[in-house]
Amino acid sequence: MKITSLKQQVKNPQRVSVFVDEKYSFSLSLDELVKHKVKQGDELNEADVKKFKKISDDGKLTARVLAWVLNRPHSERELRDYLRRKKVEPELIKKLVEEFMAKKYLDDEAYGRWLIELRGRGGKSDRALRAELFAKGLDGEVISNILEEQEASEVERLRLLIAKKRALSRYKNDQLKLIKYLTSQGFPYDLVKQELNT
Repeated sequence: MKITSLKQQVKNPQRVSVFVDEKYSFSLSLDELVKHKVKQGDELNEADVKKFKKISDDGKLTARVLAWVLNRPHSERELRDYLRRKKVEPELIKKLVEEFMAKKYLDDEAYGRWLIELRGRGGKSDRALRAELFAKGLDGEVISNILEEQEASEVERLRLLIAKKRALSRYKNDQLKLIKYLTSQGFPYDLVKQELNT
């Protein structure tokens, strides 16, 4: 078997289609092409073609995963779960997680700060934030550090949420209903009572 031609892809100019014996066989990124010194006229056996198809599949997967990771901050656990759902081999999962963490594409602390800022705007309690971050795979100590460095305290978030909910007709004249809602959001009962009575 011989590589009869290499053609740059139109939709993705960073990939090259490799034709073996005049038929499309696999594609490689430009980096993979250079790294493995693939050129027109190279003789390949079945094992070589199989190896290059695996490299091709792994490369395409890595590009898709990288786009997913860079779309917004993610925790390490989120990436692992995403890759497991895609039925990626454990060795490749380990490799991608290590590579993305080394390049700071994955950073649990940065992810935690981002999520707290996002959820904090909605008036989430420390308890609710802690539970969500823990569910996303963040370490307890990391969660505590992130919560401590927040500008808006839990009391300030509670005050904002009370003001927002009191504007709604269903809570305006029903303090019991408002207390029930606020405690269901994870705010401590004593704190809720204190803030409602001020």
